[in-house]
Amino acid sequence: MKRKSVVIPIFQYIMPMNLNTERLDPHYYQIKEKLNMEIENINSVELSELCKGITDGTRNAKVFFSEGIPYIKISNINKQQIELTNVSYLVNYSGIESKAIVKKGDILISKVAAIPKVAIVDENADGAIISPDLLRLRPKNMKAKDIIFNFFNTELGQLSMKLAVTPSVIPKISIKEIGKMLIPLDEQPTSASTNLDMEQVNYKQLLENFYNVDEKRYLENLSPNLIWVSKELSPDRLDVLYYQQCNTRLYMDFKERLRNEEWVQLSEVVEIVDKTISPSEFKDQTISYIGIKNLDREKWLIHTTEKVPYKIVRSRARYELKAGDILLGVIGTKVGEKEQPLAIVPNHFANSIASNVFLVLRTFYLPERYILWCLTHPFVRLQLQIKSRGGIQPFLSIHDLKQVLVPRLPINKINEIDSILESYQGGDHLDIS
Repeated sequence: MKRKSVVIPIFQYIMPMNLNTERLDPHYYQIKEKLNMEIENINSVELSELCKGITDGTRNAKVFFSEGIPYIKISNINKQQIELTNVSYLVNYSGIESKAIVKKGDILISKVAAIPKVAIVDENADGAIISPDLLRLRPKNMKAKDIIFNFFNTELGQLSMKLAVTPSVIPKISIKEIGKMLIPLDEQPTSASTNLDMEQVNYKQLLENFYNVDEKRYLENLSPNLIWVSKELSPDRLDVLYYQQCNTRLYMDFKERLRNEEWVQLSEVVEIVDKTISPSEFKDQTISYIGIKNLDREKWLIHTTEKVPYKIVRSRARYELKAGDILLGVIGTKVGEKEQPLAIVPNHFANSIASNVFLVLRTFYLPERYILWCLTHPFVRLQLQIKSRGGIQPFLSIHDLKQVLVPRLPINKINEIDSILESYQGGDHLDIS
């Protein structure tokens, strides 16, 4: 007699109100529930907090040679070692993005879920180039490297990597999702560098405590049956994500907070600079240019500028900066995300020229770092996401940004946030006056 297949309803794993329309696979919620039970009471941080960056390899490698710069693929990783005996080679770095070049101490992970592999780059592979099916994790220091690598070799680590896999024809680990992976810190041996990192983590936690928001509630109510019935369609907004976001529990929490707290339009506390540079003034000059890659998104700082002839970047160079200006990225899929392009301009980068991917905010009277903190607030970031338009390349207009609401806290809390953020960013030597 043929056995009947048993279908277990998804609501046995998760409440329908907590469904995420981007993740409708039951195994995702099973894994998530198990991980929550394991890590719930453990001191942990997101993987992105322990890394300088998480990137994937290059798709620009086309022509290979018998010697030169090693080109590492998944097949070159065996038993947590990088084997260079059967690698292909590139003759130089021409056309290869820096994100695909590895150095000693980096951690490599297979993006392909069906081929789980991990390895640490040693001196033999230093300077090699990786394929697009590999992820490169660049830990902040040796201690962070050990914590990450050891965790990946645990059952909990393997389970966490499964949670970072996005469903597709060939399921692969998502850079965005793996950055959110929680890494346990408990029972780890301490060192001076770890203590320094933990001090930074503590500063960030203090800043987040001022939000008084449970951002996990973003996913609550984010389910298909609420998109069309809870809100009438507007001809001005025909993008599904807009209606999803306006029906999340987080958005409802935000509306409730507006009734009990003072929130003001961003345009009341900052000038959004609309004056752009004159091409004739810079056409024959070499300028200090700032794009997204020049930002430290973890500390919201500018860490470098590029010295380039103006004519090379004339189509993108827009704003001349002053010390204390705030740069906010308003083009692309990162608008409103935790890792959104956001930074404050220190004194030594004044007069640099910023790219058109940013809008420049200049505070009227509140401390610059407080405004910076406001732009990291979950309720503010949610508004940035809601107000951004476009599917493939979302963007945020000056008009819409002016209407974003930001919290106006008591002056003692404003000063406290300013002081904590100053310490988090590196102390008073970072002059923004």
